[in-house]
This record gives sequence, C-alpha cells and structure tokens, in this order.
Amino acid sequence: MRSFRAILILSAWALAAPSLAQEADRPGSPAKDAATIEACLKGKETSAQRRTCIGRVSGPCQETPDGSSTVGMMACFDREHTVWDTLLNRAYREAMAGFDEAGKADLKGVQQTWLKFRAQACAWPGRVYPGGTIGGPLSAECIMDQTALRALDLMTIRDSLEQR
Repeated sequence: MRSFRAILILSAWALAAPSLAQEADRPGSPAKDAATIEACLKGKETSAQRRTCIGRVSGPCQETPDGSSTVGMMACFDREHTVWDTLLNRAYREAMAGFDEAGKADLKGVQQTWLKFRAQACAWPGRVYPGGTIGGPLSAECIMDQTALRALDLMTIRDSLEQR
C-alpha cells in the first residue's frame, strides 16, 4: 500500500510539473505550512480544540486555481500531511521518552497497528471509484486526516505523561 501511495504521489507531481515551476512564488512553503499549523495548535490543550487545526493548510490551498484540480487537491493534502507526519513523529518520540520499557513496547505495538489501520482505512476510494479521478484526492485526504488525528492522540499521551 505504501508503494501505491508513492506511485500515486509521484504521478501527481509529474503531471503538475508546469505549475510546480512557480512553487517558489507561492505562499505555501513547507516552513510556512508548518508554522501555520504550529500557530493554530499553540495554546490549545484538548484534542477537541486541536482538531480545529486540521485543514488549515489544505483548505486554503484548494481554494487557489492550482489547488482545485484533482492533482492540485492531492498536492494540497500532501502538503498538510507532511506537517502532521512531522508532528506525529515528534509527539511519538516525546511520548516514548516518558514510558518505561513495557509502556514503550505497548506504544510501539499500537503505532504499528495504527499504520496498518490507516493504510486499510484510506484504501476505500480506490475500491469505490476504481479508475475514477476522485479516488486519489479522497485517499490523500484520508491519509492526511488520519495522520493528523493520530498526531493529536500522541500529543495527548505525551501531555498526560508530562503531567503525572
């Protein structure tokens, strides 16, 4: 499934090459994307509050002319997924640091199970829309959403460990 996603993303980027030449002129650099989500998360303590930050990059991105095409939507979701994946990995490392050996083993097992869940949960568009163009954006959105939600879960675990 991971290779399917990689092929899907690479194909999308290849098709988008002409518009990507103007990437440097766009406001959505990786650093700006990360800053947008980090600023949104700042001061939000609960998972419910933090969930309002999901879509802060991909939503406005899709409102641009390049973001409204199938390839553009996938690129927008991938931009935000990259930020959430970075936050997920940071929160995972920080949570792992707060556990004893048994807790670390449990969290590692849960994370491996979650990776399988995300892959299967986000494969549905390909089954519902085989050969259709909407499958790519729906799958990319699912991957972004699931990654963001897991990052928020790990932040809650990390925060709980820090408070005990």
